[in-house]
Amino acid sequence: MVKNVLAKKKYECATFACALSAPMATLLRERAITLRLAEEFPGYDDKTLTALKEAWKWSFGVQLAAQINKTLDSGAVSPLLVTLNYDYADDMQELEILKQVSPQLFEERSKQKRRFVTEFTRRSVEQALATASLAALQAAGGGLPTASVRALCVGMVCAHAPMYLAGRYIKLSRNLPQSPWILDKKRVLPSSVQEIIYKPLADFYNMDEEEADRRLKLIAAGREDVDVRCLGEGRPFAVEITDPTRQLTADELAKACQLISESKEVIVKQIVPITREDLVQLKKGEETKSKTYEALCIKLSHSQFDDVSPDSPVKVTPEDIARINSFRNTPQNSQNSLNNKSNDHNDSNGDTSDEENNANTLDANGDSLNASPDSKTTKTDIQNTSEENQMAKNSSDAKDIDATPEKNYVQVAEAMDTSLNSEKCDNLSDVKIVIEQKTPIRVLHRRPLLTRTRQILELEAEAVPEHAQLFRLRARTSAGTYVKEWAHGELRRSRPALRDVLRARVDLLALDVSAVHLAWPPPPPPPV
Repeated sequence: MVKNVLAKKKYECATFACALSAPMATLLRERAITLRLAEEFPGYDDKTLTALKEAWKWSFGVQLAAQINKTLDSGAVSPLLVTLNYDYADDMQELEILKQVSPQLFEERSKQKRRFVTEFTRRSVEQALATASLAALQAAGGGLPTASVRALCVGMVCAHAPMYLAGRYIKLSRNLPQSPWILDKKRVLPSSVQEIIYKPLADFYNMDEEEADRRLKLIAAGREDVDVRCLGEGRPFAVEITDPTRQLTADELAKACQLISESKEVIVKQIVPITREDLVQLKKGEETKSKTYEALCIKLSHSQFDDVSPDSPVKVTPEDIARINSFRNTPQNSQNSLNNKSNDHNDSNGDTSDEENNANTLDANGDSLNASPDSKTTKTDIQNTSEENQMAKNSSDAKDIDATPEKNYVQVAEAMDTSLNSEKCDNLSDVKIVIEQKTPIRVLHRRPLLTRTRQILELEAEAVPEHAQLFRLRARTSAGTYVKEWAHGELRRSRPALRDVLRARVDLLALDVSAVHLAWPPPPPPPV
């Protein structure tokens, strides 16, 4: 039976490990033998008894090795495991005595039939035997009854441990999802990054499309939207191959890269073998990595800072670019604003440049941190207007862009400190902007509604000379930042948004991931 399966699968593995799926009655019989020996020979150490499975594995495995021309090894060493399943006709009948040995255990299982489909499982048998005494087993009729029939091999399974390949993919198309896009059982787009990467790998293993979908698994460090390109060095990914028959050669992996890149939609420059342990780095990177984006944005309305006629064409001004590039709302900057404001109150000859810088500081909600020079906001004022402020926030998108209430400096700084300290960030001084984002409406069908704190580490804007309304944006953000929603604000669900910085309506026309900052693939282990 084993020879036939191995001949069919054609594993190119010189070693194998052997395993036994034995009838559960063997647990009862082994326990009875151990207790009997302990009674007959005081001081007997039951740990000296070799488990049935171990004894069978090494005796049968040696005989099997000679028949299949492979070397028997430990399961911790050999990736190829041969498991034989044995059935014993009197299995359940012999286990019935356990209901007398441990009645409470099986009464509880009987009451929870929905949870426990069968009375006897390997775990329940082990639980019952753990506290059983020889006297209790003998009283229930469970000494060592003579077996009336023999256990028979009813099946076997040969399986190779999964293999893992690592690389980075560059996505050139704005019409390509990462995985197949199926909606109401109908394909929306003809292909995906996943399918393009799978194709050459599946061909090397002679898998059809259905088998490839079942035996190959794409593991990526995040994903980009269908209309977002991923450029630069590409996005880190790994492919898990279930039950591989062999390890692909370096030439085959290079050929796979070539075939993937011929699609002209996805480019993979290198694929290398990795271990399962290496995947930890990839999974951890999903939460800790940062990404650099490049976006083409459009200014859709005049800013409150624009001193122009409302009917004049909307243009991106040098002041707009400077405002984006200098914007910051982290605690360090907020504290500086507090100090500057204090100096303004204490020194009537304070510099106007401080006030100009402060005018560009917003809190986490996108509201101005700066009261007008003539206003004197008190704690009582803030308490009295808190309800009005909340109502204004809830309906702010239906109102003018600059109709947002002002807030108290100390409250804002303390709130920002709490927000930042709750996030995992190695160096807060490197964070330029902290934002609060509710789960975008477009992904609510697959993700829970939460408010998440995210960071923008770098932000740089430049005008597009040939198009007055457009500007380019380069931003490095923490993992999980929704850049599209940060640009236009999405009904104030992302705050502060880019529109809050400019005090103008803004939208994003095109987005690229230009870098995923994660060391991948991992370097090969040093030679032994």
